[in-house]
Amino acid sequence: MPLRGVDVRWKSSRSLTRDDLYAFQWRAAFRSPIGRRARRKVHAGWLLALILVSALPAIGPDGFMISRANFAFLLVVFPAVVLAQWYLERRLMRRAILQLLKEEKPGKGQLGRHRVVLSESGVVESTAVGDSRTSWAGVDRIEQNPEYLFIYTSPVAAHIIPKRAFIDIQEAEGFYQLSRTSKEAAASNCSGLG
Repeated sequence: MPLRGVDVRWKSSRSLTRDDLYAFQWRAAFRSPIGRRARRKVHAGWLLALILVSALPAIGPDGFMISRANFAFLLVVFPAVVLAQWYLERRLMRRAILQLLKEEKPGKGQLGRHRVVLSESGVVESTAVGDSRTSWAGVDRIEQNPEYLFIYTSPVAAHIIPKRAFIDIQEAEGFYQLSRTSKEAAASNCSGLG
């Protein structure tokens, strides 16, 4: 099964759909460490602003008196603000992702047939418009969820591999494990050189 000139260890062919790209973008916005960190910062900003508003009644002509601070306001308003932000963030993100996907054209690189090959040297992805080669040392991380495998080539870009591209879940798990061990081997080789 190996291709000439390429030390193929595993390959997967699949077609990426708009749903696949949507799932990746949604995951990046709400499940990635960067997305979670950004949301925590926004929540902390809201909390700080509401604490300041709650403390305003405590400032009077005779100075700051903690007994006049309105912490009931904070306990009621903060959860409401977080809930409103959660709803608006999801609604606006959904709209933005769908708008981006409208501009994607089948067979132009993102949508359509992709072939991913794992080799000793790295990951090769081929589409109708080009090839991408990334050494294992250049792979940022490898993750999975129940529907997809993600081989990240940067903190925000990844090869998206639907698990439906495999014969069964065991084959998908084998692909995932091989990619993880290859990435870990490259990381240990790189750290051994330094």
